[in-house]
Amino acid sequence: MYIVFLWGLPILFTWRSFSKMEKEKRREISKEIKAPLFILGVAPIIIGLLVILTGSVSAPGIKVLQHSGIGLVFFGWCVVWVEGLVNRNKSTAKSIAMIVMWIIDIVTYIYLF
Repeated sequence: MYIVFLWGLPILFTWRSFSKMEKEKRREISKEIKAPLFILGVAPIIIGLLVILTGSVSAPGIKVLQHSGIGLVFFGWCVVWVEGLVNRNKSTAKSIAMIVMWIIDIVTYIYLF
């Protein structure tokens, strides 16, 4: 039942909010959703988090779901980081900080799971 709520409620609330919007706002959001950054960066992070939670709450704690979810999160994070590095010309200090945070997160995940 928890898994139905975990996946169903966000989808239901998103659909209801989208249907209540004006046509112009809907077009703008549809355009943003079709952008490569959303498809390769933001969507894997959101789906990855849902997959991690699904794997965590399943009866024996399905490790394959947890590992694939964390893989999606790291992939999405990497895509967003590279896009920010290429298009927004972030400073070297911020880039190094992101790399260090990424390495710390990977080491923490390996240590805890």
